[in-house]
Amino acid sequence: MMRMNNLILIEVVLLFVTVDLLLVCATAAGGVVKCAEQERQALLHFKAAMVDDYGILSSWKGRDCCHWNGVRCSNLTSHVISLDLHGDVIQNEYTYVERFLRGKIPSSLVELQHLRYLNLSFNYFGDYHIPEFFGNLTSLRYLDLSFCHFGGRIPTQFGSLPHLTYLNLNRNELEGSIPYQLGNLSKLQYLDLWGNALQRKMLYKE
Repeated sequence: MMRMNNLILIEVVLLFVTVDLLLVCATAAGGVVKCAEQERQALLHFKAAMVDDYGILSSWKGRDCCHWNGVRCSNLTSHVISLDLHGDVIQNEYTYVERFLRGKIPSSLVELQHLRYLNLSFNYFGDYHIPEFFGNLTSLRYLDLSFCHFGGRIPTQFGSLPHLTYLNLNRNELEGSIPYQLGNLSKLQYLDLWGNALQRKMLYKE
């Protein structure tokens, strides 16, 4: 009787192992989508808004945006947590090559509510201001918009980024006063505003 029970137990274990293996194979064959569809659509809207003469976003196709160039997702939640799309400048005594995106940044990026790292440096956004909706990306720790040719003023909404530790606005065409709201960034460790036409004073709250 004991031997019969042991055989039954072994058969049950083997059954579960077989089912697990089948599930793994089905998952691999089916190409399970990792990234959230809403975030994938937000990135596709960004791609559609950009003029990409150099194919920087050429890998942005298919169902899993976590494998797209410049996109990084959380291993735990699959949400997009990093977007690194900085342009490149390659220069030596013989050649000078630039690779960059240009266009108007769409508000669809506000859907990336888990984004911690955003680097758009060395792209060309010369006809536009820094989007105010960046202030709604409240998970941001790192924001690099240097060498982007942004005009206008520093958005006061940046003061609503409670986790921001790094802010680089170097070498744009920003003007006006430095908004007092930047004083709300209690975790800020690095701030670079050099190379703009900003007034040499901070606008204080009245």
